[in-house]
Amino acid sequence: MSQFKALSSNAIDHPVLFLNTDAPRNEIAEIADLRLAAAKDLVGSIACMTIHTMDGSSLTAVCQAAHLLLSDAHDLFHIVAFKKHGGKHD
Repeated sequence: MSQFKALSSNAIDHPVLFLNTDAPRNEIAEIADLRLAAAKDLVGSIACMTIHTMDGSSLTAVCQAAHLLLSDAHDLFHIVAFKKHGGKHD
């Protein structure tokens, strides 16, 4: 099994972004936490918007960015969970 796992956010037939599953568990968790915090901040920005301060393209861009960050964080935490239990990853 390869030490690299394609990110689920790769929306193409030939993935170009991968996770190094052999990286230390704490480093993978740290990177996942950074993405989760960034997504939380983006969603917090949406919560502060009003109908007068937002436009459709800005809202779409923020939502797409939050989705990618959350997808990456999910993939990273998935690897951390398997490393914790000593299991094999997909």
